[in-house]
Parts: sequence; structure tokens; C-alpha cells
Amino acid sequence: MNRRAASFLSAVVLLLAACSPAEHADLVLRNAEVYTMDPAQPWARAVVITGKEITAVLDDDASADAYVGPDTRVVDLGGQLVLPGFIDAHTHMGGFGAQQHDIDLMPVSDEGGLVAEVTRMVGLLEEGEWITGGRWDGHRIWQMDWREREALLEDRWEPDRSMIDPASQANPVFVFSYDRALYLANTVALRAAGLEDEPEGGMKLDAEGRPTGLIYAGSPALQQLAETVTPKSEDRILDELRAGLRVMAERGITEIHDMASERQMARYAELREAGELTARIWGRPHIPESAAYEERGLEMGTHPVTGETDGYLRIGGYKAHYDGLMGSHGALLYEPYSDQPDTHGRYRDDTSDDPDYIVKSTDKFLDMALVAERDGYSIDTHAIGSRGVGELLDDYERLRERAGRDLDRFRVIHAEVVRPEDFQRFQDLGLIAEVNPSQMEDDMRWVRDRLGPERERLVFPFRTFIDAGVRLAFGSDIPGAAGADFSNHPALALHFAVHRTNTSLEPEGGWVPEQAISVHEALEAFTVNGAYAVFDEDVRGTLTPGKLADIAVASVDFVRNPDQILGMEIVMTVVDGRIVFER
Repeated sequence: MNRRAASFLSAVVLLLAACSPAEHADLVLRNAEVYTMDPAQPWARAVVITGKEITAVLDDDASADAYVGPDTRVVDLGGQLVLPGFIDAHTHMGGFGAQQHDIDLMPVSDEGGLVAEVTRMVGLLEEGEWITGGRWDGHRIWQMDWREREALLEDRWEPDRSMIDPASQANPVFVFSYDRALYLANTVALRAAGLEDEPEGGMKLDAEGRPTGLIYAGSPALQQLAETVTPKSEDRILDELRAGLRVMAERGITEIHDMASERQMARYAELREAGELTARIWGRPHIPESAAYEERGLEMGTHPVTGETDGYLRIGGYKAHYDGLMGSHGALLYEPYSDQPDTHGRYRDDTSDDPDYIVKSTDKFLDMALVAERDGYSIDTHAIGSRGVGELLDDYERLRERAGRDLDRFRVIHAEVVRPEDFQRFQDLGLIAEVNPSQMEDDMRWVRDRLGPERERLVFPFRTFIDAGVRLAFGSDIPGAAGADFSNHPALALHFAVHRTNTSLEPEGGWVPEQAISVHEALEAFTVNGAYAVFDEDVRGTLTPGKLADIAVASVDFVRNPDQILGMEIVMTVVDGRIVFER
């Protein structure tokens, strides 16, 4: 199949013939400020939808009357803003769904928060289901300077089972701290593992020699508990996905490009079959899975189970990792970190067999990339630091030479620090910079500490990318990395990209303000370019007659009034012509 078959076949577009005014529509959105993202008709007042398609985009409300029949739903939007649906180009829905529908202790640093979150979870689960994970103290530790963390860890909060036992008498609890140095089990869990009366070493005991429920890393009790835990049922995991999808709909997200394993794609297929998939899915398996997909003969852009063409659920490009994270001094840099001069960052499993990830395995990434490319898949690679990005571009150039063709719509994910000489290489290779403006609020706290003031001017270089002719695609990376939570509410990404300040409007004048972009450019990265990235620019991404009806309605016209971006809420989301959320 041609690479462009990853989108709907162009023949499909020809079949989406516009209805004549004599034919009644299913849905009419009128009295709106319609920002189409289509240069041929930038603004309009009404959108007409029939079936899955946009039938007409009209300059006045009166013209919509001809499309209204007895079964047409007409929505008067009172001047609210209508946009193409937002496309989140980077999600981890397994983790995000669990965050919505499983225990989240990242913001918890005291007994009250712990009890409240355990109580919430017990209310969601059946008796006997395990509550696991958590990562308590995550936000507090992550927000500290790395040097301050050492002092905290010398005198840290140590919860015990008496705090949570009253709230969890029918559910075993086995949770851990952010750094996995401490674990906590309630009485039900200790009994299930045979540890209540026969404690192991590394378990904290009270004055009478009984386990408090706190367990230190390295204790053999951890293995006993791990072997006792009952894995989540498939029904529970599906409920987590449903919870995550509900949030997508509430935020106007009509498609996600998700890091999804083969099993996760099968779950999406179940939801698709049941009519419960409320966002389009472009699944991105980890690149080591390429051999399995090759064996099954599945092509990019097809349904992950049937192998058939499907515009709603598709296998996408492979995800790979080149370097680590900036916050943990893992992003690869050509020059050492300013606050850790003996550190240049680290490689990852996809690029190194070194246990310490300091030495690159020369052809490891390239060999996997060649398998994926040979099968017609694009490759989207995480690279954050200047050296991570630069060496990835080296490997992409080697891949292009060995493959004998352009790397159409391959991506560099994050691309947070880029050398000036590398922007043209992006453009020459035809790469997409898949960037994450929502991460700016977290990063701006410590990037100067990591890089110093000179290299700080190179971070999140959106303006330079656009000026170099490189397409940006916005992704959120939800639910987050390390101790940071990311949001994929469009208001945040748009605000950070346009204003370059945090939600408190700091720093005054913006952080590296010369890299700010316009509202239109930010929306392109959230709509038009997201569709382009999956070969769908002919059928989605703009509000154009004949294209699919993926639409978000915002509460305020922030296009004309950029200062209102942060106050924007989503009031309606339409996917494939169907309203999936309405406030």
C-alpha cells in the first residue's frame, strides 16, 4: 500500500460529494464565529453537517435555513468559536486513563490526602480489587531543586497502614513513593501475602513488633506482595480507557496519537466495535514491536486487528527513544550540564546496550529503523537535548541514504534544545517537530539551572522551526513524565506557545519571548499539521466542505482576543459528525 494509504484513500474524498441545499442536514451550528483554518475561507458564521461530513461552511446564518429539515438539530452558539477538532499528537492513554480511574498519589504528601485518595478509589472498585501504584510525594519532590531533595529524603514522610485501614477494609492496597524507596501496604494486603504475623526484614515495625505497613526498598516482602497482587481485569482497564476518552471529548480532542502496545490497540478495537471510541486513534507501538507487526503483515494506516482501511482506528508510526529527560539530567547535550558539569545526559534502550546508557551502540537504532521503514512505517523518535537531536538527525540521514527515499512525515519528538545549524536539517529531511508546549510551565522553573542563560535561549524554539519551514505538531505527552503532570487542555498549550508565560502570567514579557508564535500558527500545529502528520490533510484538519466533521466549539473567540486563551472552555466536541461532548 502506498504511504498515503495511511490516510483515507484519495478516492474516498471524491465520494464525499457535498449535498445540495435541497437535502436536509443532520446538524447545523449557527450564529458562531467559525475559524476554518482554510485560507480560501478563513471565517464563516455557520457549519452544516450531514452524516460524517461537512456539507457547507456559510458566511451568513440565513443561508443555513435551506439545510434545515424536521430532523435537523440546529444549535445557536451565541457567537462562540468553532474550530477544527484538536489533534493531540502525543499521548500515553494507558497511564492517563489510569490516572483518571486509578489511584493518583502524586500530589499527596500527608495523611489527609492519602486517606481521601484511597477512599475515592474504594468507591470506584469492586470488593477485593487491588489498589496499586500511586507515587506519593511526586509533585513536592519534583518541584524542588535536585540539591534540596537530598535534605528532604533524609527526613521524609512515612505513612502507615493505620491511616488507610478504615477506608480500605475490603480492598488490598499496595502503593509506593515517587522514587520507589518506600512502599505501603494495608492490613488486607499484608494478610493476603502472609506478612501480617510473619514480617520480613526491611518492614518497619511498631513498638510491639507488628508491621506498620511501611516497607523499605530491597525488602523481600516486596516480592511476596508483588506475587500476591491480582492484575487488573480487562474490564477495569477498559473502564480506565473510557475515563480517559471522556476527558478527551471534554477538551475538544478529536484524535490522539497514542503510544499504544499491541494489546492496547486490541482494546481500542473492542471500544470501536462497541461504538464507544469517541476520538480517532493513531496508535504508535514501541519500535521493538516492529518484528511482530511485520510477521502479521499489518500495514501502517490500517485497523490493528482486521488490517482493513479504517479512518477511526489505525496503526501509526513506531515510537523510539534516543535520550533521556532534561529534568533528570538525562537529555543528551554536546556540552555538559551547567549544574552537573560531569554529566552530558544518557542514551536509552533503543540506542544503547550500555547498562549506564553512556555509550551509544552505533547501529542499534538504525537497524530497528530499517525494519520499520522497509515495512512502510514512519518513525517518531524522542530526542530532547541538543546532542540527542543532532545524533538522531545523523541517523535519519543515514536511514534516508540506505532506504533510498525521503523520510516523509517522520518525526522528532520534543526537540526541546536544538543547535542553530540543525533547523535546516529538519527541513531538508522533511521531518515534523512534534513539540510539547504544555511542558514549558514545568521546564521554565529549572532550565536555566540545567543549561545556563546562553543555552536557555535555544529551548522550545517554535518560532525558529516555523521560520525554517518545519511543521510543528502539538502533543501533550499526558499524563506526564517523572514528577510532572501534563494537561492536554488546548488552552494551556495555546497559551504557552503564544504568550510564553506560565498560568500565573510569569515571567513578565514571556520566557524566551522571541520564540513565541501567533494564535493561527499554534492552531495549525494543533489541527492542520496533526492531520498532515497522519497523511489526512485531504480529509481533516480544516473546516472545509467535503471534509470529515471533526469540530471543537470554544466558549470565547480567543483567535481575535489572545488574552482570553486561558479562560477558554470547550462547550461541544463533534467527531465524525457525532456530538461526543456537550457542556
